[in-house]
Amino acid sequence: MKKINKTIAILSLGLFTTGFCGCNDELATEDAQKVSSETVLSSTTGLNMVLNSTYKCLLLGDNGSGSQNDACYAGLAGLPMHYDLGGADIMSTTNYGGSPESTYKFLSERTMASGNADRIWTNMYKVINQSNQIIDALPDATGSDTEKNAIRGQALAMRGISYFHLIMNYQQTYAIAKDKRGVILRTSSSDDSNKGFSTVQQCYDQIVSDLTAAKSALSNYSRDEKWRIDADVVSGILARVYQVMGNWQSALSEASSVYQKYGTLMSKDEWYSGFDMLMADGCAELVWGVQFTNLSNISSNTEFNYWYNQDPSYGEAMQDGPIYNFINLLVDQKYVDLFDDTDYRGTRCDKTSGVTDEDEKAVMFWHRSANGDAETKAKWAYNKMKTYGDGAGAKQAHSYGIDFPLMRGSEMLLIMAEAEANLGNTTQALSYLNTLQSARQAKLTTDAEKTALLNKIYIERRKELLGEGVVGIYDLLRLQQPLVRYGSTAANPAGHYSWGLAQLDGYNGSDAEPKGTLQSNDYRFIMQIPQLEIANNDAVSTADQNPFSGQ
Repeated sequence: MKKINKTIAILSLGLFTTGFCGCNDELATEDAQKVSSETVLSSTTGLNMVLNSTYKCLLLGDNGSGSQNDACYAGLAGLPMHYDLGGADIMSTTNYGGSPESTYKFLSERTMASGNADRIWTNMYKVINQSNQIIDALPDATGSDTEKNAIRGQALAMRGISYFHLIMNYQQTYAIAKDKRGVILRTSSSDDSNKGFSTVQQCYDQIVSDLTAAKSALSNYSRDEKWRIDADVVSGILARVYQVMGNWQSALSEASSVYQKYGTLMSKDEWYSGFDMLMADGCAELVWGVQFTNLSNISSNTEFNYWYNQDPSYGEAMQDGPIYNFINLLVDQKYVDLFDDTDYRGTRCDKTSGVTDEDEKAVMFWHRSANGDAETKAKWAYNKMKTYGDGAGAKQAHSYGIDFPLMRGSEMLLIMAEAEANLGNTTQALSYLNTLQSARQAKLTTDAEKTALLNKIYIERRKELLGEGVVGIYDLLRLQQPLVRYGSTAANPAGHYSWGLAQLDGYNGSDAEPKGTLQSNDYRFIMQIPQLEIANNDAVSTADQNPFSGQ
């Protein structure tokens, strides 16, 4: 990653309402809309423009839309598919290809240096480069201290978040890899482009330092939109970081501070709304989210475009729903089986023919009984991440007017439960778990034995948070649990497709119960260092490269 050139293209002032600044490494001054870096970086007004550009890179990715090959890497709005499709609960058809399908299949292109390994790397380092420019310019810029603190806090937070995603994707998890090669820490816009790797421990130290400083800087900042990062969002990210690090006291403290403000859990009606309007509808437990508008979106690459859950009355083709739909994502039978019969998150329609809109709108899981493929029609559609359009039957390819949740209070509650259990306070942990289960009308867990309780918490995370990017690979790696997928059979027709097991270990399609596994921390979960970084950075070499597979 070469050092960013210090010229910045300013295309507009707004974000999510009037457009974005460009997100280019190379930024020049060829026309009247482009101004020099000296002008932009000299005032808090200009730095806010760069900050908005940096938000765009973080939330929507470095190109803002792209093709289906970018869907799992379109900033923080795309990464949930990347994390969750590597787990056991979601499956993908082969309807349209792209990164969701290759991620589900664990194809070599997903992590190889010559494949998609550069997607997260390039995007996060763009965020880091622009954050560094902002931070370095602030001391000499004109503007009030209040403005500077708000800008600095948001820039530090974005840098810390970016390093968190880099270290989770380019090296094994913290618990076993503290002393291993991490990623490249660039904390100044003047850093040499030839810079070597830091250790995993050093990377986490920097992440915690950035986020802690960001939280302090934002202590008096009041955001005007939920896509912006404030002190509560930073605390939520810190809770996740400490969760991965196993620092349970700090995870508890940070998650608790967020839950105190965002602890009014979603109602059944909100849960059944499709999660596409939580910002617009004022969902009380939504801590952080991003809205796609006609000027700031990722085209048809939102998660809502991939879940195969448009109402039966629309039809079975990609252009039949309220938005263009790649009709890819379904859920595994064993995921459906996690829910008890009182839990409104797990209601299902068991009909295998003639399913109507009225049937499926009343439940969360249902069969696409009009599909022409016998195996696909046996799978389960899932209504959690679903858009219902404008209610008037209008269709559109792009996902304008849709919100995506980036953090909710229920996640914080589950982190609190997990932290208390690991700290030995199992009675309090059980109380937190029961709070969520009661809100979802699920059967309450009663066993307070630590191991059993933690397993219940992990299951509850899958039930509550699937599709939001904090289960799947995220949990498998930090908990050092193997991936296990069970294939479709006559007795289990809603199991995984064969192509979701073929690249895993131990798969034999002729077994009575075929399954595929990946051991925890297998490097097939982990991205390789992109070839361009090794080629362009004299301080690194092929000796620094991750293996493709193995422990």
